[in-house]
Amino acid sequence: MTRSPRLEPFDRQDDTIKKVAYLYAEGEPQKRIAGLLSLSPSMVSRLVDQARQSGLLEETVTCKLAAEEQTRLRDEVYGSDALLKKLKDVAYASAVASLTQLQIVPTGLEIRGDPSWDQAVVVFGRKAAAHCLDLIRQCEVLGVTYGRTLAALANGLAELATLSVKARTPVVCVPLWGEPLSPWEKPRSTVFRDPAKLSSSGLAAAMHRILNERAQQGSERTPARQPLYLDFVPAFRPEHYPEKKFNAALEFACSVSSYGDIFPVPDDWLGGAEASGGRARSGRQSKSHVAFGDEKRPLVDHLDGIFTSVGSKDQPGRFWSGEFFRQGDIDLPKLRRGAFGDLGGAFIVNPTANKADREYVAAVNERWTGVKESHFRRCAVRARENNLPGVTVLAVGAVRAETVLQCVKLGLVNHLVLDSDCAENLNERV
Repeated sequence: MTRSPRLEPFDRQDDTIKKVAYLYAEGEPQKRIAGLLSLSPSMVSRLVDQARQSGLLEETVTCKLAAEEQTRLRDEVYGSDALLKKLKDVAYASAVASLTQLQIVPTGLEIRGDPSWDQAVVVFGRKAAAHCLDLIRQCEVLGVTYGRTLAALANGLAELATLSVKARTPVVCVPLWGEPLSPWEKPRSTVFRDPAKLSSSGLAAAMHRILNERAQQGSERTPARQPLYLDFVPAFRPEHYPEKKFNAALEFACSVSSYGDIFPVPDDWLGGAEASGGRARSGRQSKSHVAFGDEKRPLVDHLDGIFTSVGSKDQPGRFWSGEFFRQGDIDLPKLRRGAFGDLGGAFIVNPTANKADREYVAAVNERWTGVKESHFRRCAVRARENNLPGVTVLAVGAVRAETVLQCVKLGLVNHLVLDSDCAENLNERV
């Protein structure tokens, strides 16, 4: 019986094999590596094999088929065409059909707990980026919610070489909700460590930088601007906090953030400053609104597209955590009984729940200061009528399938981008 050689830790391995692994990963041919390191080609070949066996090298297999052929095969294998037809039938039965497109993005990873979920999300974001970029290119005003899935998508977009030929005019990236009142949970992985990069404002700023780096600065509809942000806006009004006092905090937020530019607010919150062609809602020299003649409309009413993920009541932690909701006076057990999950922070009511729990979810939605279900529906309908991208929902993991299905039934989704686990579970539900 032959015993496998014991592998040395990376830091104890010979420096030569490290150099070979590094140069090979950089794309250097083995013959050139041999010349650089004064080794024979056969020795370099052996060291490359050893680097693979020891884990110093991990290679990605790439399919060389044309993109159209890969799409056809993916549809056949994963059944995305059949699933899309089923979901459209469900939406038509609800008389609110908006869904037009479904993309399945397999990650090749089995999700077992938070660490593997984070890994799957990273792979998903990288693979979904090219498809999502095609939708983003059609937008001048793009809404962004929050979370790890969108952060992974932003990283994937940043890696795309095709961004060098991106939009001719800037994309307005609009954050759609403010900040949690309670501290963010501690990171459970080395992947998503900075909460600021997961917030809606952080993601909008990242998208602004990625998408507009090479764009011409300014157009008639979307003038050049700095990133919009909602850093000073609390995501919820705590139940115990008087509404009048909370409104004073929002009025203040209009003067130090983009809240008055993004959401409709009373006129007396906005100050009296005049901007060219009309009054700026924020009271500053603002160019953050879409202009229609003499009228200025808040951006949430005129989004070409929204990119959002969904949350599940059945996945503890993250948005659906007691820590997140504590300072908002939210009864988490009651919320879980009355809602399927959330779409970008807007809770989706479960119509089969008892009346008290349904009313509680509706009341929590009223205290939510960010994007609401009505905004998603308006964006989805406008997209359907004007051939715009509309609402794109990204979802990783089977646990999110139920929330995705309810959003489709409510006519809140135009495009679905799912991993294979979520798609498989969704297929079982329709």
